[in-house]
Formats: sequence, structure tokens, C-alpha cells
Amino acid sequence: MNLTVVGGGTGVSTLLRGLKYFNNIDLKAIIAVTDEGGSSGVLRKEYNVLPPGDVRNNLVALAKDEEILGQLFSYRFKDGFLAGHSVGNIILTALTKILGSFTKAIEYASEVLAINGKVIPISEDLIRLVAEYEDGTKAFGESEIMKITKKRIKKVYLNRDAKINLDAQKALVNSDYIILGPGSIYTSIITNFLVDGFKEAVNYSNAKIIYISNLMTQASESYNFTLFDHVSVIERYLERKVDMIIASRSNIPEYILERYENEGSIPVKVDIENDERLIFEDLLEVKVDSDGKEKIRHNSMKLASLIIKLIR
Repeated sequence: MNLTVVGGGTGVSTLLRGLKYFNNIDLKAIIAVTDEGGSSGVLRKEYNVLPPGDVRNNLVALAKDEEILGQLFSYRFKDGFLAGHSVGNIILTALTKILGSFTKAIEYASEVLAINGKVIPISEDLIRLVAEYEDGTKAFGESEIMKITKKRIKKVYLNRDAKINLDAQKALVNSDYIILGPGSIYTSIITNFLVDGFKEAVNYSNAKIIYISNLMTQASESYNFTLFDHVSVIERYLERKVDMIIASRSNIPEYILERYENEGSIPVKVDIENDERLIFEDLLEVKVDSDGKEKIRHNSMKLASLIIKLIR
């Protein structure tokens, strides 16, 4: 069974962390390359390389030994001239310079981490995401997009043409199932659709498409979005219908909800009815993030188990 996951950072890595434990699936992850924040943004700008952060997250998620090598790749320096950088980001940047290709750098790091699957950048081209808002203003690059909140995005596009990575194209064409998300709707998922050859590869394949809805809206990208809004935008940019829609119905502690609401984020309202594509499960868990705050996340094993049940 050929299973291809498409997305960016935290959401997709959460899913992969569960899927790697299941046998008899050929697992591939196609990852966005428009990240500009934090360490990735600095390395991208200083060394003219593709941003390594999202790729690193997903490599670690698929690693057989997350306890040692995974921790090494994820270790982030807190002070000194390396403050803010993770070891994995630096290694991927160095490998890219040595090998002359981000894709080859990922392949080498994959061997070191002994990952169960394959991580592929959507493109080898250095590109930026541009957002145009309903009021006519624009944001150039993901960092700027993330700073603008409580405004509706009218459309997104890339700042230049970009060709799909041939490995990504092959993975999509040969897929039995293509999973979109979870993740930020524009900066993690749709940014991949905009690369030349992505939609053509999806349409050429016979794959069923599964969309995993986010648990919460984002003030910067999906302000007050409902489930219908998410699916509509995905299908508009993909230029086809998705075959399955996974949404979570879970009870969220009030004190956590209040903090999210103060940040402009609310649970994604399920406003789709009588649609046989819709699958409901309680998929939520509360995890303490690296910043010490309790965050709402998908439960890796619950989500992965549901996916496996659906495709077998």
C-alpha cells in the first residue's frame, strides 16, 4: 500500500509518528519548502539553502530511535552564537552544501536516523509564499503571513515558478492514498499545490485523497474558518474533490480554550452534514510543548490507527 502524506511541520510529523509503527505500507512524506521562520529562516537567508526545519521534524518523527538520535537532531541551542538553531537544521544545511542537493542531504540524514519511510521536499527551488487579503493588502513570505491576524486571505501564490521534485512526482503518481494534513491550510498544505506538476501528478494517479481537518483555527490563516471553509479552500486549489474528510469531536478543557480564544483561535466548527465522506473520531490530546504551554494536538496513534482502518 503506497501512502503519501502532504504537508509541513508539526501536524504531519504528528501523523507520521504514529504511521511508522504499521507494517505493509510504503510511507512517503512530501514536505513544503516555503518556511521562513526561526532557525530555518536564518539558514535559508545566510546560506541560500531550502529551509530545513519542517523536514527535520518529519525525519525525527519517522526515526526508529527517537530517544537518542532523534533528540540529537531536535536539540536546540539556547545561548551563544548558535542560539535558536537546532543540531538537525545545521546538519541538513551542511549536508546540502557538501552534496549539492537538499534531496540528497535528506537521503543521507534518513540513513543516519534509520527512518521508516521517506521524506521528500516538494521542490528544490527556493520559493516564497505570497498572500493577498480581501482588503487588497499583501504579505510576502510565511513570516509576514503569520504576523497578520484576524484577516481573511483571498488568494495565495508563489513568488516565482517552481518545478516539482521528481521523487515527489513519482510518489504522488504511484500513491494509493494521498493524505493532506493536518497542518496550516495555506503555509503547510496549499503551498505544495502551487508547485508546477503537483496537481497534474495527483490527477494522473488513481489515489484516494484524505483530508485531515485541523482541530483549531489559526488567527493568521484560517480566522473563524469552519470545516466547510477548510474543505472548500483545499478543493479550490487542488481543483478536485477530496474522497474522505477526517474531523475530531472532542471535549477541550475550558482553561485551554480560553487561552486559545485570547490568541484568536477557536475549535473548527463542523458545519458539513449528510456527507458520506465525513469521518468523526475523538482524536484530540493535550500535550505540553517545548515552551511549557499545554497545546491541543492530534493523538498520533489514534489518528494513524484510523487512517490504517480506512485504507485496509
